[in-house]
Amino acid sequence: MIKQILNEISLEPGTNAKMDILKKYKDNSLLKAVLYLALSKRVKFYIKQLPKYPCNREHMPLQWALEKLEDLSNREVTGNAALDYLKSILSSLGSDDAYVIERIIEKDLKIGMGGTNINKVIPKLIEKTPYMGASSFKEQLAKDILASGVAYSQIKMDGRYCNAIIEDGEVYLESRSGEETYIPMSNMVHALYQFPKDCVLNGELTIDGIDRNESNGIINSVISISKKLRDGVDAEKDKQHILDRHGISYEEALEQIKFTVWDMVQVEEYLDGKSKIDYASRLMTLTEYLSSIENDSIRLIESKKVKTYAEAMAHFQEALARGEEGTILKSSIGTWKDGKPKWQVKMKLEMDLDMKIVGFNYGTRGTKNEHLISSLNVESSCGLVKTRPTGINEADMKYITENQEKLLGSVISMKCSGLSHDNEGNYSTLHPVFKVIRDDKYEANSLDEIEKIEQMVKTLI
Repeated sequence: MIKQILNEISLEPGTNAKMDILKKYKDNSLLKAVLYLALSKRVKFYIKQLPKYPCNREHMPLQWALEKLEDLSNREVTGNAALDYLKSILSSLGSDDAYVIERIIEKDLKIGMGGTNINKVIPKLIEKTPYMGASSFKEQLAKDILASGVAYSQIKMDGRYCNAIIEDGEVYLESRSGEETYIPMSNMVHALYQFPKDCVLNGELTIDGIDRNESNGIINSVISISKKLRDGVDAEKDKQHILDRHGISYEEALEQIKFTVWDMVQVEEYLDGKSKIDYASRLMTLTEYLSSIENDSIRLIESKKVKTYAEAMAHFQEALARGEEGTILKSSIGTWKDGKPKWQVKMKLEMDLDMKIVGFNYGTRGTKNEHLISSLNVESSCGLVKTRPTGINEADMKYITENQEKLLGSVISMKCSGLSHDNEGNYSTLHPVFKVIRDDKYEANSLDEIEKIEQMVKTLI
């Protein structure tokens, strides 16, 4: 029974364990059909609320019901007739199979697994979520963009990435990997419902006046709490945790979330992973749409037209001076596509530092790295800069795990995007990534040295 498989997966808290369970049933064609119908963004059923239905002693098979759903997804049956049609399907099934159909219609199997992990077990079952990023900085790439005409230099955001899919009067938010970003009817979501036409917006979620790292943590908690409340799970302890740790209530955080957007494509273009419309036209239309909405919860990314490499560098330096992470340089004639095209380039500060190991962190429980050191606690020689680089490969994780006592106090090389401050105002670093253990060096950089390195890198870029 499909419901029994779903229950088995949902009761297991660990991601790897869920995947192991799914592996046992990966050749089950009926299960694959259920997973696809429930999780594919290309399949919609256009029903906002499940109808009430009577139980029937004579049960039709689940496969029959899945085939019947095609009339809803193809819109051969719509409106009130669609509700009656679904009611007829549900009342013809046993309670377990009816539950599965309910989960498909609501596009939520309640198993704690999204398309990304399901595709790891059953490759290419669920279409990959399209995402257009930017190429890493190379001077020639930036100059090539500017050679093609006027370009846009935009502030590089550092919040929680979000796609907003607006279609047929509904709004669906998702992460970069396609996982649901559930934020109930906040100011921001209300504003999305005011959009004049169906579209998909690309942007990031932040909270004004709060450091990006802390803001991301708060938003993650808001999403988790919102899902619990939707599913009837007690979330009072989680609410209290937000208040105690961040000094802001769940309700306040929900209303203060902002959505800063920089691109817009049509729904079909998004699902196809490409659009032939140039960026200047997309940005102009997005600007027009936003001007029709009287709500400051959704706003346009800060953008500046630049014609020369010097102008692009000047805007980048200005952004760094204001404490921003950097800028993105975009060609005005660039189209939209899944991937990291050469017509969008990250203008981002990147510097190497030597830091001292002061602690070790095992991987998250339930993941493949739970028994391996997956990140380090490191600090400067003066102890004033503390950070936690990740990005350690499997071979290094194994070596570090087996040699913790020996490595404590030794020096590593890491890269980052500059100095920052943690939640308590102490010095930290942006996006720290482990590079290598320095067995040839015994002294880490001091805060003073790090500040000079950062200033030098800013001058060279």
